[in-house]
Amino acid sequence: MEKKKSLFLMVAITSTLFTLAGCGDEGGGKISTDDSGNIILPDFPETPNEKDSWEYLKDENGNIEDWTVDWYVNDSTFSWNTYGSDRVSQVIKEKTGVTIRFTSPVTDDGQKLSTLISGNKLPDLVSIQCWYPQCSQLAQQDYVYPLDALIDKWAPSMKDREQTDIWNYFKQGDGYCYGIPNFAYSNKYISDDEQMEPNGCLLVREDWYKEVEAAGIDMTNPDGFIKGCEFIKNKYSSSIPFQIGPFTTDGNTSIDWLSQYFACSFEDKDGNYVDRRYTENYKDMLKFLNECYQKGLIKADNITDKAAQIKTKISRGNVFASIVTPQDYQVAFKNCYSNGIKYIPLVLRNYKDEAPVLQDISGNGYLLTMVSNNCKRPDKVIKLLDFLYSEEGQRLVAFGVEGETYEYVDETKTSIKWTDKYLSGVNNPGSADATWVNDYGLYQMTLLMNLAYINKLKPLNGMSDSDMYIYNLKRPMMPYSYNYKPIFLKHDTSDKNYSSIMQKNTTITTKWSEYLANMISNDDYTKVYNTAINYIEKRGLTEVINFYSKSYITTKETLGVTYGWAPNRPDYKEPVTSKNGDFSKYVTR
Repeated sequence: MEKKKSLFLMVAITSTLFTLAGCGDEGGGKISTDDSGNIILPDFPETPNEKDSWEYLKDENGNIEDWTVDWYVNDSTFSWNTYGSDRVSQVIKEKTGVTIRFTSPVTDDGQKLSTLISGNKLPDLVSIQCWYPQCSQLAQQDYVYPLDALIDKWAPSMKDREQTDIWNYFKQGDGYCYGIPNFAYSNKYISDDEQMEPNGCLLVREDWYKEVEAAGIDMTNPDGFIKGCEFIKNKYSSSIPFQIGPFTTDGNTSIDWLSQYFACSFEDKDGNYVDRRYTENYKDMLKFLNECYQKGLIKADNITDKAAQIKTKISRGNVFASIVTPQDYQVAFKNCYSNGIKYIPLVLRNYKDEAPVLQDISGNGYLLTMVSNNCKRPDKVIKLLDFLYSEEGQRLVAFGVEGETYEYVDETKTSIKWTDKYLSGVNNPGSADATWVNDYGLYQMTLLMNLAYINKLKPLNGMSDSDMYIYNLKRPMMPYSYNYKPIFLKHDTSDKNYSSIMQKNTTITTKWSEYLANMISNDDYTKVYNTAINYIEKRGLTEVINFYSKSYITTKETLGVTYGWAPNRPDYKEPVTSKNGDFSKYVTR
């Protein structure tokens, strides 16, 4: 799940949008309105609001009629292999009577989704990456129902579960919300002043770092960082002094994280959107990376390495410093930990001695789930969504059933712990309890998962030492971590220039990624940078920036903020921590 989340956040930061074959200019759905503009829905009885909506699926004898729903998930990696036989899916059926038939594409090239749309063959439910243009196009062309209308008529109990800020973000120009995102972090569960861990992190191998410290080298500034890496390179011939992540057609995630350590702003002092590639701090970051490469601290094969190769290098413990998305490489870091090698964060400041401004783990979501106009029983489907979206449903899919896999710590029911049987299964591979745990089906139904709620409730008593190590890995950097939601731009997809702007931006982003690798490895990085800027300006960068500037204003208005860049806020104060962050942020079982 974390991998999906970090992918979405990265796409948002780099202003990249995957433009797939979308809805055509003609056609559309069959949702209609009356003379007053009210949505006309199928003629099923309205549902009262005296209890949870899914309770009305029962007849007067408490029985629930079996029914089936087809659900398309636009992600080739999605699977629920134990569905139907595991405990979680059985409880969902007990509560709602539903049997879900999932389908997903073989590859993520967009063809399956395009075919479903063009043939008007969307199933009852569709889950699509929420930054894809199809989400808005499906709504605008009446391929999907407005959830507000379904909720009003058939799931009024769901109104109290709405996460207002997230729903407002996904509202279309007609004022309706057409989908529910998973992995979204709402202020209903996360307060504005609540610090979260960063998404990416700069980590150093602790034992080698102590040797650098003992040599009197301060690695918290660019020059000192380079000296520290050179020290390790000279002392350990097999070491990889500085490891960054893989390059893709969308750029390089590690460089995006590093730009945050260098405090590369996406907003000027007046609150206007800026392209960070033009900022002085971004150019300083390129200078730093180029120097690391020229001195052999970033190895030549790092430019062409894929994620699997990078994971192998981290697993071996040869990497001294790495800046990656740790949750995507947690198996590698766990392998190191099992061999007595620990990594800790490092606070790297830029050449101006400014503190890092890191993006926290929160976001507006990954997959947006919508109810298709082909759905035969939207009155039942919205009740299913109500159950899955409820805190009861969230606890089920993440933690199981109370008394079986978890129990409340006390009568306040604000925290939970794993049961002895569950822990026995986790800690005794091959046992009957282990088989029971593996067949339970936890964390499989992620399509409406609310991590902001789940992570607050998550029990820690079942974590192994290595799990707890990973859980705490980035937490010392929390003082430098901020909400980046304003840069997850809310575009006006009805704008006549929207499609052409997105196409231009895709071209720019792909080419910039090619230039980016060359900037790091070329002797004259400034020449490559100037060539790259010249190229993307000729390909319409100014038009993209102008369009994005308008979207930035809209997004901030939607979120109710004046400044998106934390240092611009009147109450901003630079954090003061140790060179490795604030270790008081560690949590224990």
